Amino acid sequence: MSDFIGQIILFLLLVSPIAFIVGIIIIIASKQNRKIGIKLVIASVIAFIIGFSVCLSNI
Repeated sequence: MSDFIGQIILFLLLVSPIAFIVGIIIIIASKQNRKIGIKLVIASVIAFIIGFSVCLSNI
């Protein structure tokens, strides 16, 4: 079970920087979807912090 959770967290760590970059691009490029971009950036930062802390706690 621990290995499965580790794989989920690893996937989260790989996807959250991509979501962060996409959110920044949405904030810069689109004035209509700025709130969606901000939500995406905040969620990706929170996911990265949680994923990184879980990986550190498994060491």
